[in-house]
Amino acid sequence: MRSPMSLLRSIMIGDLKTPNNLFLAPLAGIGDNAYRILGRRFGAGLTFSEMVSAEGLVRNNAKTRELLRITEAERPVGIQFFGSDPAVMGDAAGISGRYGPDLIDINGGCSVRKVLKTGAGAALLADPDRLFRIVRACVASSPVPVSVKIRLGLSEDRINAVENGRAVEEAGASLVTLHGRTAAAGYRGHARWEHIARVKETVSIPVCGNGDILAPGDAVRMIEESGCDAVMVGRGAVGNPWLLTDIIHSLQAHPAPCRQSAPRPSARVSQAIEHLELARGFKGDRRALNEMKRHVHRYVRGIPHAAPVRERLFRMASIEEMENALLSLLD
Repeated sequence: MRSPMSLLRSIMIGDLKTPNNLFLAPLAGIGDNAYRILGRRFGAGLTFSEMVSAEGLVRNNAKTRELLRITEAERPVGIQFFGSDPAVMGDAAGISGRYGPDLIDINGGCSVRKVLKTGAGAALLADPDRLFRIVRACVASSPVPVSVKIRLGLSEDRINAVENGRAVEEAGASLVTLHGRTAAAGYRGHARWEHIARVKETVSIPVCGNGDILAPGDAVRMIEESGCDAVMVGRGAVGNPWLLTDIIHSLQAHPAPCRQSAPRPSARVSQAIEHLELARGFKGDRRALNEMKRHVHRYVRGIPHAAPVRERLFRMASIEEMENALLSLLD
């Protein structure tokens, strides 16, 4: 039961009611089934798939289809698409219904050059009319609510988050998420939450704020300063799922302060091994080993004498070698 001042609350996204207003960001190469399951277990109220190519889905690409796999333990979950053609994006949104997502999310924020060259991701921000047509096509085809994730704009001299926020609302989206940096900035500098406030003042659909949520107090301050309905955590939760639980407690306890937990080395090691075994179950030994290295690198950060393990991490040749290296940190 939340206190009268609690900032923790459920959100209605179309007809989807989330358990709470803490969302786990879609992260390419990170946000797989295992990561999403753990995200829900540690408190996230909504998770998202890795970026899915609309073109790949429409062409029935096997690797693309694998990204759409959903388990009950990670619900509610949104599938995030990227693309630049309204017709193709609409078709992909319709096809996705076969995979049972709770939400469809349109990527309007990826700043990776390879994606930008195709006119997708943050490149959509340069043309609010095209973004409108893409959202409208997806809304028309999707069996579930549609959300859109955007940035401030392409660059400092092309900030148009308010205009794009209006466009996605008018096209029928049920949620807009704003990362408080431009595409040109990438992840440099500080996220500018004042722009989240401006979008919130402009649209009537729920607004989720994203950017620089690295501690429990950051989530509280973002809601207080911007008025956003939900907060999205990205890089801060990689190798540190305890951050999600701490944020839940902080939002729930508001205005009382809540300290950030400091998991013991034994908890970090056991959680890293659990994550590794969960990934292994979905992907097999070879892929789990390669893809989990970036997670394990974060899990062991701050553990005394972990430097040699981190240095060897990317040369490890088996799951067993990785697990033994982790267990050695407890000796």
